[in-house]
Amino acid sequence: MNKWLVYFLLCLCYLKSLHSQNKGLVQQQYEIIDGDEYMSIKNYATALEIYKEIAKTFPNNREIQYKIALCYLNTSHNQLEAIKYLEYVVQEEKFEPEAWFELGYAYALDYKLDEAIASLEKYKTLIPKQSAKANVRIQQCNNAKELMKRPVNVSFQNLGKELNSAYPDYYPWITKDENFLAFTSRRKGNIGGAIEGDGYYSSDIYTSIAVHGKWGKARNIGPSINTSLDEQVVGLKADGSEMLVYLDHMDVFGDLFSSKKKGSNFQKVIPLSEQFNKKIEHSGSISEEGNTIFFVRKEKEDAKTDIYMSRMLPSGSWGEPQKLNNNINTPYNEDFPYLAIDGKTLYFSSEGHNSIGGFDLFKSTWDPETNNWSMAINLGYPINTTDDDRSISISADNSVGYISAIRPGGYGDLDIYRIKFNANKKYVIYKGEITFIDSTKIPQEIIAKITAIEKTTNEEYSFAPNPQTGYFIMMLPEGVYNISVISSSYKDVIETLIVSDIGTSSERKKEFMLIKP
Repeated sequence: MNKWLVYFLLCLCYLKSLHSQNKGLVQQQYEIIDGDEYMSIKNYATALEIYKEIAKTFPNNREIQYKIALCYLNTSHNQLEAIKYLEYVVQEEKFEPEAWFELGYAYALDYKLDEAIASLEKYKTLIPKQSAKANVRIQQCNNAKELMKRPVNVSFQNLGKELNSAYPDYYPWITKDENFLAFTSRRKGNIGGAIEGDGYYSSDIYTSIAVHGKWGKARNIGPSINTSLDEQVVGLKADGSEMLVYLDHMDVFGDLFSSKKKGSNFQKVIPLSEQFNKKIEHSGSISEEGNTIFFVRKEKEDAKTDIYMSRMLPSGSWGEPQKLNNNINTPYNEDFPYLAIDGKTLYFSSEGHNSIGGFDLFKSTWDPETNNWSMAINLGYPINTTDDDRSISISADNSVGYISAIRPGGYGDLDIYRIKFNANKKYVIYKGEITFIDSTKIPQEIIAKITAIEKTTNEEYSFAPNPQTGYFIMMLPEGVYNISVISSSYKDVIETLIVSDIGTSSERKKEFMLIKP
């Protein structure tokens, strides 16, 4: 073959290869721009997939690795995946210093508190003018160390697939009798069904009713409140007669609305009084009597949020809202006030005080003698985590609370959990009687012993019916029990009893029938 022809063909192959490489680089640039655009609208899940695909071709590109880490940190699950990417990028000495701050945050989420502090200290040396920001995180890590030494005695119960979904389910509120629950969800099947810019479905309000100690299937509250846009329940009156609703619509933003219950249905929302919607407001709580409102306000979009209170005047109008004192409000954000049934204990979330990471849950008590709120008390670990913990709703007897959280064994995103405060054990009352299969041969004296043994703990409870009437009362904490009823001349009664302490119904009925051998 002519040597000039060979040379020409070699040059042609080289140019084609170069063109292909340039085309690939251009394509990668377009993909990076796409990922960046999704990140800018907080659609981190989609951005993450784009960056991970790019990383297959450029596995050593630290910029891409960093963006993957940021996406993980800003999703509701798999946040800890960010750690390995951040550990890689900070190995480059001149890489973006902000990566050290993000690594400190990621370590804290994983409760690697000493490593978190070390990363944040490194960040301070690289950007001294950002020391204040780093010091807040460092203090939160130290707070976590202290509170984790004294964990509170609680247990967590996921409310299950009847209420929770694979999507975010959050802001749960219960009535004082723990028989009605309202919450917000961004699940598939919401009214409108539109996926928003952040990659999630628009939010709708759902409700559930507890029957015989079990929560019923969650139901969409319907088009009287929910639309194709965002609606969130941000407060509920103790008797369930009124809920506070936050709307994020194109024509409405930063205002609180009320929906009152008529019969079994909640009515169309109406805005709260103008004095509660002067600035930007987005959560609140109404006292049981309906004469006090707590709500959250910020003066402008980039300001911090504070908690305000207003009382109803004798004239029936509302007094001017007052910002609560520094025992509650801090230089940081406060959110989701919730007034307990006693009318004097206020639960709320805050990024300040002795938070162990982001928003923590606190409580403060009103002292009528000093006319002031007490110092805020952190509800403790593991109720509070090194991530955000935003809202809590407490039963009338203070035995349980409802929160939303991401925990092992959940359904994939924020789930609704029932927290049991184990120090305040709650008993369920059963009232019943001993009966006989042959009512014509009831003995003059009914001598029987009822024994209940909890299957998990082996705790034993004994009860004796009234010998004249056969009536009995059993008080049992939640659990699964082996029940035996023993009476001479009759067959032993053996059965399993599942006791749920959901709800506060005054009593439950139970009957044991005795049969001759």
